[in-house]
Amino acid sequence: MKNSIKLSAAATVALVCSPSFAHSHPVDPDDDAHHENKIVKAGEGEAVENPFHGINMLLSNTENEGKLTVYEFNLPPLSPGSPPHTHTLEDEYFFVVEGALSVLAGDDVVQLNAGDFAALTRGNTHMFWNGSEEPVKLIMATTGSSFESFMESVAPALAEAKPADAEAAGAVIGKLAAEHGIKISMDKMPAEAAPIYQP
Repeated sequence: MKNSIKLSAAATVALVCSPSFAHSHPVDPDDDAHHENKIVKAGEGEAVENPFHGINMLLSNTENEGKLTVYEFNLPPLSPGSPPHTHTLEDEYFFVVEGALSVLAGDDVVQLNAGDFAALTRGNTHMFWNGSEEPVKLIMATTGSSFESFMESVAPALAEAKPADAEAAGAVIGKLAAEHGIKISMDKMPAEAAPIYQP
């Protein structure tokens, strides 16, 4: 990945949660529209129903003024994360906590190891998957509220549609993604990831 900077876990949290990152305007301490501090202990995140891998929400966009959502993703060995896609409404940030995560960033496939960080910004195609024999844990954050709404709608939409196969399930997810400003581009699928995404 070109022009990437490796940050420690503490530096990443400080960057993402800093007022200059999360706010486009100064915070008025006398403003009544504020949110309480939130502490989430390990294993206490709110489970998000997802058919592909374990997801816990650590922070909702409704719990901060910066409209930041933070998730913990747990990917089993040799499992998909997302198909190739491009956001138009939000930016996405990954910090790998454990394991080795494969990421498509533009046209480049890179491996992110524990301690590595990636900013996958709107307008740029990207995807992620676990191509290793070990589980992967990562912290993923998005700006804006559209992605959180998309994540909340996937499982109910699949349950209602009852797709007959993986292709039909993909069509349901693709329609939802488009409604939330996310363009899925299966033609960008790297050859090394394709076997993991087979039905």
